[in-house]
Amino acid sequence: KMANEVSYASLLSAGGRVARILSSLLHTNLYDPTGLRALMTFIPYSPMGSSTMNVTKVTRGSVMAAATTELSSGFSNTALSTGNYDLAVARYGLKMQPTDLMKITGGALDVNYVVGVLTESLDLTLTDLLTALFSNIVGNVGTTGADLTVDDFFDAVYYLNLQNNPGQLSVVLHNQQINDLIESIRGEAGPMQFRTDAQGLLQAPGVGFRGQFAGVAVYQSDSCALVNTGADRQGCMFSQGAFAYTLAPVQALDPMINPADILVATPEMFVERVRDGANGMTSLIANAYPGTAEAEDLRACRVTTDA
Repeated sequence: KMANEVSYASLLSAGGRVARILSSLLHTNLYDPTGLRALMTFIPYSPMGSSTMNVTKVTRGSVMAAATTELSSGFSNTALSTGNYDLAVARYGLKMQPTDLMKITGGALDVNYVVGVLTESLDLTLTDLLTALFSNIVGNVGTTGADLTVDDFFDAVYYLNLQNNPGQLSVVLHNQQINDLIESIRGEAGPMQFRTDAQGLLQAPGVGFRGQFAGVAVYQSDSCALVNTGADRQGCMFSQGAFAYTLAPVQALDPMINPADILVATPEMFVERVRDGANGMTSLIANAYPGTAEAEDLRACRVTTDA
């Protein structure tokens, strides 16, 4: 009879082995990494003593009038139609606070990974700020409590066409709205079912850019808000120029912050370190100063359908 075998089980019970070791790889849980800032018009920020920048809008397209007679002494004045909107910058931040023991013990989830999470937050924040503007848009298609259909999609296209929007449109829809649109496309007959862009949308998986449908660039974002007491999701179809954003340049803060405390620095954001030596912790804080606004209402149309 054998005895005193050096087995994994015996070592585990006696401290010669550990129950688990930490993998050097990380698994990232599902989340929506979609950044939609490219769908907004960027307005460079001009620091002139205010946190609000006023942008002038002007309407072009005036035409000439025929002279009343050969010897006409002139023409009546035509007013230049103008307007404006405000872009107000404000501080946005994200703070995480690793402890010294977290850093000392090492492992796959280290401080550099935390800094990466902080860095990507700017684009995600701009996406949230964009989708929050959809509720301000006057034009709307869809029926509360009813799934998004191909008909709703084309209703938005028709609405924007009546306002003289350029041909290149984009639409941002919630995951559920995308699912409902795909389901509606599946039921189409005739020319629509043979369109190559329709087939592409049916096949495209994942979040973010989903492809072109009827000439419209289709984006998916779970930032589209719940509306109508949670009954619906609110997406939006629009052309470039409907929404605008700015980012105050953070280089202006250089004299106020110790360069040694800056972990990441770009013209748009920075991640700084604040030490709490008494408690053995270090705060890592991402900072940015964005501002967003609806620039022109007639360039956009809300898409409000069942959640």
